[in-house]
Amino acid sequence: MKNLDGSRVNDQLDSLLCPYAQKNAESRGRLHSEVADPDRSPFQRDRDRILHASSFRRLAGKMQVVSRSRGDHFRTRLTHTLEVAQISRDLARQLNLNEDLAEAIALAHDLGHPPFGHAGEKALDKELQRFGKRFEHNEQSLRVVDNFERRYEDFNGLNLTWEVREGLDKHKTFFDRSDQVVESGSLESQVVNVSDEIAYLAADLEDGLRGSFFTMDDLREVPLVSRVIYERGEYRSAVVRGVLRSLICGLVDFSVVKMSSGQREAIGFPAEMRVEFVMLKEFLYKNYYSAPSVRAHTDMGKEIISKLFAKLEERPGLLPEYLQQEGETLEVRIADFIAGMTDGYAEEFLRE
Repeated sequence: MKNLDGSRVNDQLDSLLCPYAQKNAESRGRLHSEVADPDRSPFQRDRDRILHASSFRRLAGKMQVVSRSRGDHFRTRLTHTLEVAQISRDLARQLNLNEDLAEAIALAHDLGHPPFGHAGEKALDKELQRFGKRFEHNEQSLRVVDNFERRYEDFNGLNLTWEVREGLDKHKTFFDRSDQVVESGSLESQVVNVSDEIAYLAADLEDGLRGSFFTMDDLREVPLVSRVIYERGEYRSAVVRGVLRSLICGLVDFSVVKMSSGQREAIGFPAEMRVEFVMLKEFLYKNYYSAPSVRAHTDMGKEIISKLFAKLEERPGLLPEYLQQEGETLEVRIADFIAGMTDGYAEEFLRE
């Protein structure tokens, strides 16, 4: 069905977009027919559905890197998602791309992320490998919006547009499986991919400093950060803002040139900045993600997920009613249940 949402606003919004942007009036539509909303574009409507989803609210209870037990100021999966959405909007606006589409993809990109950060994802992946399957949170996000959100009487899922769903299907970052090959999606989905990485680096830079996992002196060995320290001083927030601004400006300048040449993969960094970007990732991996206190908690998370999986294999009757239906294998239904848990609920469920 062709999507007729936003008939009053689509032309106005589309007139502001560059030739390579996804036009609101040209959406491929939704799987299930619905009454059109004349006052919102299709992607504005998707954004609103995602914001009201139960899975979106649960992101507040899922850790990013550091457990909330260490303090309330460390990022959660929800605050990370909001930061990705902000950067995605900023980049899309500067590049004259579809800001609403980029925001909707960004808000939904982690809805399928399991508890306990990337360690939780690895634990679920390990369990499913016993059955010749894999777990990947981007694919799970698509399952969540297509199947597990129950807000409509006539169908399961949020009935999002084809373009938002494609953005989830083709989302990939540094932290995803290295063996996964993902074709480029829309320019807006490419914006979300790189915004996710930028948000990770800036947030983890700030949280790592806040938690004393490393110091400003340590960061002087990282060219991208040392240059910002030289220009702005050592005030933590100023350094984080400087790194963000440097990355965004470099990406916009480089991507404008690539977009104008009509390249399919147009959103990215110039070669020199990409090298510095990777160096900062490697620094954070060594000094933050692999820190003993972080590893201790994530190892605990892996153990919890492993035990939950084993218990649910023994007692599948503990699965909620919506996962009791036939049509999916037991191991996939268990993974669906665990992936939807918050950190606290996973611990509580195991205790009970």
